[in-house]
Amino acid sequence: MDWKKVLPFVAAVLVIIALVWWAGTEDVVRILKRANVYYLFAALLMYFAGIITWAMRWQVIIEGLGVKVRFRDTLAALFIGLLFNNITPGARGGGEAVRVYYLVKRSKGSYGQLFASVTADRILDLIPVMTMLIFSSIYVYSLGFKELFFLILLLTLMLAGLTGLATVVMVSERRVRKVLYAIFNFLARLVPTRVKKHEEKFHSLVDTNIPHFTVGLRIVVKNRKTFVLSVFYSFVTWTFVVLRNYFIFLSLGCKIGLLAVVTVQMIATTVGIISVIPGGAGIIEAVTSGTYVVLGVTKEMAVTSSILDRIISFWLPLLLGTVMAAHFGLKPKEKA
Repeated sequence: MDWKKVLPFVAAVLVIIALVWWAGTEDVVRILKRANVYYLFAALLMYFAGIITWAMRWQVIIEGLGVKVRFRDTLAALFIGLLFNNITPGARGGGEAVRVYYLVKRSKGSYGQLFASVTADRILDLIPVMTMLIFSSIYVYSLGFKELFFLILLLTLMLAGLTGLATVVMVSERRVRKVLYAIFNFLARLVPTRVKKHEEKFHSLVDTNIPHFTVGLRIVVKNRKTFVLSVFYSFVTWTFVVLRNYFIFLSLGCKIGLLAVVTVQMIATTVGIISVIPGGAGIIEAVTSGTYVVLGVTKEMAVTSSILDRIISFWLPLLLGTVMAAHFGLKPKEKA
């Protein structure tokens, strides 16, 4: 067993146990026992609705690049990508390459085109996040939480800065090449015996796919229909995410304002993006619980709702992604 891979999940479980102990084990169990299963089912539906609209956004981007792919393949790629996102550092990080690989093997699209689609998908996903972060900062400032206001402002600036920097780099073929070669040279110095033997293949892949990548990004930005429809699906997707959290609170018999849910969800999302822990496991539960408590939710309610939400949004896709990866495989199965 590779303990380096397992350790973050062990740490996440320990953090959750610590949170339950902090909130009061008996109180958490008591709240769980009285949970309304109908509202929990509604929260589950919101999760799947959000995944479907996310897949629809990505499908629109892919088709905008002239690549034909079945929607069921797009959906499967998304779930398998979520699996790898949740076992690699940074939320929605490591799974992007897997998403690309999965669809390249099931379409006539190039690696460059599909990497462009995933990159555009990630950038367009951040538009509603930053919009909601701005509304969240106004909301907490109006409540007098100045420390929380400055935290949200800092997270917004960090996210906007990173997104802007990444966009500036990625729209230029020269800059993309420069960054990729810098990474390759760094790895070559770090582990020369493993990296140097792939140098020729690396150069070939870069020369073939980088033009497709940069051209693809420009097409998405310039194609008004693709851009507008993708942004629309982004806002719909995040609306479902907020409603998922809201229904979880309703299932526990707690009335909470939607703006409070938006605030906590956006803080947790941003922390998850920059987290070095796979999928933000443990960290996000702690952040959401703590922020809800700051906003006036009791600690036992905050911890219980955070754990339930993470079961739906982290552990469930981990299971579904594993099942789909095992069933479909990363490569299409050969016909007998």
